[in-house]
Amino acid sequence: AQASTTVWQPAYSDYSPQWAFGYGLGYSSITYSNVTVSSRKMAADLPVTVRVMATNTGPYQQKETAMLFTKQDYRFNQAPENLRLRKFAKVDIPIGASIEIVFELSVDDLAYWDKDLEWRFDADEVTILINPYTETDLLAKVKVLAD
Repeated sequence: AQASTTVWQPAYSDYSPQWAFGYGLGYSSITYSNVTVSSRKMAADLPVTVRVMATNTGPYQQKETAMLFTKQDYRFNQAPENLRLRKFAKVDIPIGASIEIVFELSVDDLAYWDKDLEWRFDADEVTILINPYTETDLLAKVKVLAD
């Protein structure tokens, strides 16, 4: 018989990883700026385009992964959504260059299976975050409209 194992970690743990999620181990330095959304409203037939500038301020060319997360404070009969990765893009950024990264975000990207196993989205404010686990996190807010 296999011995049982108990793993315990308190909620107040001071655990701090050496590198945050999505940190990457590149040798250059990338800064993000100017996050914009095409509209402050999103609907089933109205996706939004999210644009952000990534600038290589370091001494080397860098392959960078830009990550778009969403956060939604209200969800019907569900726990609020903290951070969920929705889109990502891997881009090559030469030394000293700035590259515009474009994401297309639709209501389908925000949908989820509810407790009744129905595919749904909630009409409420959604916060869009670019690389939230880094020191250069950026955000924008959009309102999701009902059908």
